[in-house]
Amino acid sequence: MRHRDRFRKRLSHSFRMRTGALVLALFALAAVFAEFLAADAPVVAWGDRGVVVLPAVFRPAAYPSREAAEERHKNDTAIWPLVRYGPNSVSEPSVGMSLAHPLGTDMHGRDLYARLVHGARAALLLAVAALLFAVVFGSLLGAFAGYVGGFWDEVVARPAELVETFPAIVVVAVVRAVYPDQAVWSLAVAVAAVRWAEIARLVRAEVIRFGGAEFVEAARALGSSHLRVLRHHILPHALRPVIVTALFAVPSIVLLEAAVSFLGFGVRGSWGVMLAEAASGNWRAPLCAVLALGALVGASYLLADAVGEALDARVAAASRSAWWARGKKA
Repeated sequence: MRHRDRFRKRLSHSFRMRTGALVLALFALAAVFAEFLAADAPVVAWGDRGVVVLPAVFRPAAYPSREAAEERHKNDTAIWPLVRYGPNSVSEPSVGMSLAHPLGTDMHGRDLYARLVHGARAALLLAVAALLFAVVFGSLLGAFAGYVGGFWDEVVARPAELVETFPAIVVVAVVRAVYPDQAVWSLAVAVAAVRWAEIARLVRAEVIRFGGAEFVEAARALGSSHLRVLRHHILPHALRPVIVTALFAVPSIVLLEAAVSFLGFGVRGSWGVMLAEAASGNWRAPLCAVLALGALVGASYLLADAVGEALDARVAAASRSAWWARGKKA
């Protein structure tokens, strides 16, 4: 508990951790509540035809445009989002900042604030989904290979090394070219197919490292099953570096998605699509996308660096305590 308390105290007093967590929390809130911040349809409306809640999410086909939404609810009582324009709504082109358009519009008349908010959802949803798939799949394979060893270790280790030799952007672009689905989930699976190898190799190395530790041998001597030894005594130590690796993987996945979308293989409405518009002379959208990417990537690195430093200090403190205890015992 003492080392855990020191870890929490060190994190709570870290300026990098507070700054990174705050910026990431703002992006996460914008992604989750995108329809409350910018959308064509109202958040909630009630009238003669009943109550409608978040129609932009549950009934998007009934609200093809902002004009259609206003006509549909002109006689109803409605609560509208902060900005009454969706990412694909067309207004007057190249308008400056105003209450209706907080960041103005691009050369096609699309609201830049709405495009940034909904682009944050695509970026964070992809990062979380891809990391979830990669961490679960990679951790299971790495733990199995490191604990069992022998033939099965080679079966897992060699494909992992093969996957890591291919550039991630090439693999994802090829998968998207073969399966040109615009859904986030298909891109998340493609990214996870590249990222799992790094997690598997890391978990495998940590399982091999702690597999011969004294506390693991003691658990085996007391009659603990292999599954219990792996789950309760080895994986908690092996997953610590995985947490730091996953945090550092967030900005790389966000940048990978932006690069793939820039090439035309990504998700519709992402920040990478905004970057690609620079070729047509539309400088406002790429500039907003660059600033958003910089803020999100920078905050992710700050948080990952703070957590990694705190974990390293915790491990070092635990090692010093164990060394001191062995010295006193001797």
